[in-house]
Amino acid sequence: MSRDGQQSEGQAQPQGQRGRDGLRVLFPTLIYEAWYPGYEGVRSGLVEFVRRLRGEDGAGREESAREYSTGYTSYFSRQDLHKAAETAALVKFLNGCAEAYAGQHHWDVKNFKPLLNSMWGNINSRYSYHAEHLHPYSHISGVFYVDIPEGSAPISFKDPRGARWMMPPAADGARPENSFHVRVAPEAGKLLLFPAWLEHGVGQHKAEGERISMSFNYEMRRQ
Repeated sequence: MSRDGQQSEGQAQPQGQRGRDGLRVLFPTLIYEAWYPGYEGVRSGLVEFVRRLRGEDGAGREESAREYSTGYTSYFSRQDLHKAAETAALVKFLNGCAEAYAGQHHWDVKNFKPLLNSMWGNINSRYSYHAEHLHPYSHISGVFYVDIPEGSAPISFKDPRGARWMMPPAADGARPENSFHVRVAPEAGKLLLFPAWLEHGVGQHKAEGERISMSFNYEMRRQ
């Protein structure tokens, strides 16, 4: 018998015994949230690191000017931020969370381990945004919020089940399970991990301060 009381596939059901009525959850999309312990002690150092990166990254600023107008990302130029000394403590925190995420999915963590293979910085100035996209060739994607002014735009996750968009029933759209887009508010020191195939984006940033984050990808690498 499964944990929710439903009959597990392949198990014989005792004669005269039935599972309970109710919903069976299939194909869930699991998002992991965590907060960096004692983040205020390292916050200013990470903010300075990303801003310094922008100042030194001429190629990244040039490409960002074409792609994001008022924003900056090192995605096109520097995806190796996980190798920098300034991010060592953060990477240790991310690795622990990625291992927990994989384990809670019941993936094969005996033979495979999450490997951080890319990490880049993002600065959303006023009116910049990131269109919906996904991260191919990875298993886990994520974002860590470095500095978030009040009123910053949330990250938005799009329901990946295309057929559901054809004829949706009237429903309470405030509930996440009924929504087509779920928005999660950013917060300095907060981490989000999600499946790399899940489409996500950031709406137009209307706050005056800079919205600073770091994004990254993991692959499950055989040990």
